[in-house]
Amino acid sequence: MFRSSLRYINTLRATLSLTHSIRFATVVNPIQVRYKHTPIDPLQPFDARRVPKYTSNPSSAMKSYTQYFPSESDALVKLEFDGETRIWVLTMLGRETPDNRVTHRLIGEALLPALSHVEDAWNDMLSSGASEQGASLVSTGGVDASAKIYSNGLDFEKATADPHFFDTHLNALYEKLLTFPIPTIAAINGHAFAAGFGLACAHDYRVMNAKRGYLCMNEIDFGAPLPYGLQQALASKISNQRTMRKIVLEGHRFSAKEAFDEGFVEGLGESPMDTLDKALELAGKIKVKARMNAWGSNKQVIYARAIQVMRTSNDDSNLALFTPRAKY
Repeated sequence: MFRSSLRYINTLRATLSLTHSIRFATVVNPIQVRYKHTPIDPLQPFDARRVPKYTSNPSSAMKSYTQYFPSESDALVKLEFDGETRIWVLTMLGRETPDNRVTHRLIGEALLPALSHVEDAWNDMLSSGASEQGASLVSTGGVDASAKIYSNGLDFEKATADPHFFDTHLNALYEKLLTFPIPTIAAINGHAFAAGFGLACAHDYRVMNAKRGYLCMNEIDFGAPLPYGLQQALASKISNQRTMRKIVLEGHRFSAKEAFDEGFVEGLGESPMDTLDKALELAGKIKVKARMNAWGSNKQVIYARAIQVMRTSNDDSNLALFTPRAKY
């Protein structure tokens, strides 16, 4: 009797183990195929071969350069690399729209390609043993006195006219930053509204001009539903529900000081240039934490919910959120 029961239990364990492995493979493999750009294999999150090995002699300064996206003659974004500090500065130039709206072109032809360029350059540093200093990226909407806006959000009519915009552009941009392998700092030179606020929150840190600019989600004031991916970009850095209520339901305009006091801005500047300088100072301090190549993978742990939403189609997210409760 006892042996018969034991055989049954062992058979059941084996069956459950096999079933579990089959279900797991079924769930994970489509994600791997769909999101080829994600650098971490979800089945093998740690690979010792990915951990950099360094010699006792630090590598020499790298070559500095400036690159424009999509091209120098049609530039929407300027990307500058300082080979001595290993810090990139990405400047949105306000060429397509003067207020740096996150449009199809700005995202698809400039921001995402620029970020992919930095990722590739960082991977080259890792593979060549030149990553011991780490690296960082800082973004800004400009540094001169006329740079009043970091990003004013979407071109709403064009964005909503494209049923795939959130999947192929906005959420892809947020995901890229939320999984980026080196520290990212938004130097918020002025206003950041709606999707521009989300863009700032998708960075790891924020430094804001204390003399000019507000952070605001104004969808509540013109009757627009808040995209779930955009809300999750905010939620990745703002956990206090009282603060989230104030942002989403009240449309409150946060000054730099208010945002700093609430904890979703880490530093304050006195001008657009000083804001960039403060952001570069922070970038210089934190960049070394990327040197062992765990920055991006650990971000995928702490931002897991937001990243999951970015990788779910906007239609599926809306269906899950707004389907009425079943009647019983």
